[in-house]
Amino acid sequence: MKWRRVLAIVRKEWWHITRDKTSFILLLLSPVLALVTMAYAFSVDITDVGIGILDQDLSPLSRQYISQLASTDALRLEAWPQYLADVELLMMRGQVKAVVVIPRGFEEAMLGGDTAGVQVVVDGTDPNTAGHAIRHISGHTEHFARERVAQQLERAGLPSNLEEPIDLRLRAWFNPSLRYTVSMIPALVGIVLSVPAMAASLALAREREWGTLEGLIATPIGRGELIIGKLIPYMMAGFLSVPLCVAVAVFAFDVPFKGSLPLFLFLSLIFLFATMSIALFLSVFAGSQQVAILGSMMIFLFSGFFMSGLLIPFSLMGPILKLEAFMFPTTHFVIISRGIFVKGADLAALKGFAIALLAVGGIFFSLTALMFKKKL
Repeated sequence: MKWRRVLAIVRKEWWHITRDKTSFILLLLSPVLALVTMAYAFSVDITDVGIGILDQDLSPLSRQYISQLASTDALRLEAWPQYLADVELLMMRGQVKAVVVIPRGFEEAMLGGDTAGVQVVVDGTDPNTAGHAIRHISGHTEHFARERVAQQLERAGLPSNLEEPIDLRLRAWFNPSLRYTVSMIPALVGIVLSVPAMAASLALAREREWGTLEGLIATPIGRGELIIGKLIPYMMAGFLSVPLCVAVAVFAFDVPFKGSLPLFLFLSLIFLFATMSIALFLSVFAGSQQVAILGSMMIFLFSGFFMSGLLIPFSLMGPILKLEAFMFPTTHFVIISRGIFVKGADLAALKGFAIALLAVGGIFFSLTALMFKKKL
C-alpha cells in the first residue's frame, strides 16, 4: 500500500465534497440538527401546559385554588372561559389542553365541612400531555385541600377530618380511554403523506443527471409551465394514497374518523401542494439525486417526526423552536389530521392551518418558477 496514493485519493474526494456546497452544508449541519431534535425528543419533562379556568364560584377560596394551580411552571393559565360552550371551542382549536371547572358553592361547601366537586376536562388527543395535566392538577388539588382548606377550617373552628375535601371528577374528551394509537396514527398519516414529496424532489435533479434537461430547455415551454407540469402528476399520485391511508387507520388500527372525509381530502390536496412545491424548490438547487433525497428526508421525515408534535409536545418547545416547527407543512397537517380524525373538527376550526399550507405552497411554487433557469 502506497500512502502517497491514498492521500491523493483523500485530497480528490475532499475537493469533491467541499466544492459541492450543498453536499458540504448537509454533511456539516446534519449531525447538529440531529442532535438538537433528538435531544428534544428524548426530553420527557413536559412543562408549561396551557389550561383554562371556568370559575363559577368567584370566591376568595376559588381564587386561592387557582393560584395554587399556577404556582409552578407545569401548568400555564391560558384562558378564562365564561360558559361551558366556550370550553368546547377552546378544545377544538387546541388553545388549551385542560379546563378546570369550579362550580358555584365551592367555598360554601368546603367551609361548611362538606366535599366540594371540581370537574377537570382534558383534551385526550395527545395522551402524554393529557396525562401530565391530570397528574399536576390532581397533585395541586390535593396539596390545596390538605394545606389551605385545613387552615381555613381551623380558623373557623370547624373539624377538618374529611378524607377528600375536594372531589376531583376527571373527563377526557375526544379520546376517553387515552389510547396512544388514537393520537399516534392520525399524526403518522400526516407524516407518511409527505413521502411522495421525496420522489418529487428528484424531478429536476434526475433530468439534470440524465441529460434530458437539455431537451426541455430547448423547447418553448415556459418556466412556470414546466414547474406546473412537474407538480401535477406527483400531486395526483400522492392524492391516490390519501383514502388508502384513512382506510388503514380506521379498519386496521381501529382509529375513529369523526370528521368529514371530503374536508380531509381537500386539505390533504393543499398539503400535497405545499410539500411538492418545497420538493421542487429543493430540486432546483440539488446537483444530484443523492443530495435531493437527503435534503428532502431532512425537511419532511426528520422534521415530521421531531417537530410536528408527534414525539415532542409543543409545551416542551421554546418560542424559537415553535416558530421553526410551524414553518414546516407537516406540523400544520398533523394538527389537521388529528383534528378531523379525533375531534371531528370542521373547516372553521382548521382554516388557519389550511391558509398556512396555501401560503407555504404559493411562496415555494413562486420561488421555484423564479429561481429555475432555462439554461445549463
